[in-house]
Amino acid sequence: MLYKKRYMKASIKGATVKTMVNKRVWLGVLVIVLVLGMTVLGCSSTPKSFIKGSVGDTTVLLRNGIDFDLAFREVAFLLNRHGFETETIQPEVGYIRTRWSSWDSTTTIDAYRVRIICNFNPARTQLIVKAEAEYRVKGGWVSGYDTRAIETLRTDLNNVVGN
Repeated sequence: MLYKKRYMKASIKGATVKTMVNKRVWLGVLVIVLVLGMTVLGCSSTPKSFIKGSVGDTTVLLRNGIDFDLAFREVAFLLNRHGFETETIQPEVGYIRTRWSSWDSTTTIDAYRVRIICNFNPARTQLIVKAEAEYRVKGGWVSGYDTRAIETLRTDLNNVVGN
């Protein structure tokens, strides 16, 4: 009988509820910490398409017989369609440069930016496309290029003005 009394005292409802409340609070705090940690880690990591360096250009051979003015307008239109606003446009020399844009939607706007530079060669047979990218770190920007922008634009430009 003594054993039964002690057992009953240990399993009082109040102790069980208190233990459950402590576990619930602990789990809530754990979930909040994990969510905040993942958010901070996700926002502060370098985008997968960012490559540090200065190469990052591609060449598109223009379709035989395509008029240069038409090709130039098509390139400007395609950049605009992809969300790149033109900053400098010089049709007489075949040059287009866009404003910095937060093109990659998986990163924060303030931490990553991309701009596109397009040059036609003097013979008007090739288009050189460069996707400059910058990634913000403490103390400034790290320069490089964006592989996703290059691949997307190369494919679309080949379909519109390329061979």
